Amino acid sequence: MLKAYKYYWQNSFKYQATSSRADYWWPVLMNLIIYAILWLLLAASGVSSIGSLVNGTTQGLGMVLIIVVIMAAFGFANIFPEIAITVRRLRDVGISGWFLFAVWLVSIVLGNVNNEFCNGLMVVLEIVVLVFMCLPTNYVNKQGWWSPNKSNDQEISSLKNE
Repeated sequence: MLKAYKYYWQNSFKYQATSSRADYWWPVLMNLIIYAILWLLLAASGVSSIGSLVNGTTQGLGMVLIIVVIMAAFGFANIFPEIAITVRRLRDVGISGWFLFAVWLVSIVLGNVNNEFCNGLMVVLEIVVLVFMCLPTNYVNKQGWWSPNKSNDQEISSLKNE
């Protein structure tokens, strides 16, 4: 898991390559664990600071602010590695990385419409992306569907190479 997380950060800006399922899901799990720990720390410090506010002091608010800043910094730091690993995973399945961009555009459009039907479409779209993330390597190519041009792929270190 730690090796996959190391690859995740090392290959933050490599989009023209592929990532196996393990290369994708281990960093997702690691980020989930880190966010869960940060949320638990935030909840614990928030409860203690609320108790101190009731007593008329501001003790503990600094810790809440520090944890919020750490969470924001971690979230911003993860933007490009998350995009890169998702694009690499889609390319490994056999789908162009531009599919992710199209999904985001459709999500933005549907998200701005206050309609139950559009919200349902967004959920279906997210489930489709989740299914693509779970498919094995070259699944689309093996089915004879459309496949992107991978002639200029970069070689990156991966768990599947070991």
